[in-house]
Amino acid sequence: MNRKAKITNILNENLDLYRCYVSDVSESHKGHSGYVKGEETHFEVFIISNDFENKNRLERHKMVNNFLKNEFLGSLHSITYKLMTVSESKKN
Repeated sequence: MNRKAKITNILNENLDLYRCYVSDVSESHKGHSGYVKGEETHFEVFIISNDFENKNRLERHKMVNNFLKNEFLGSLHSITYKLMTVSESKKN
């Protein structure tokens, strides 16, 4: 299973997801720190979930990072998050 699918599965198992998009952006980081040719090292993750209700931005990031901690022990270098609740998503 590739890392994108693994990340998606981990998020599905741990969060009540309204929407979730996981994008591998590794190739756009070619030549940057943490880039490894042929590896899925950099991602952008967009999640809408009411599990983020009453949590600030840092708490949300820590929550998701905790779910993905084993991936960071491998070659995963960086994830950019956009995390919001359902009501926050409807305001945008």
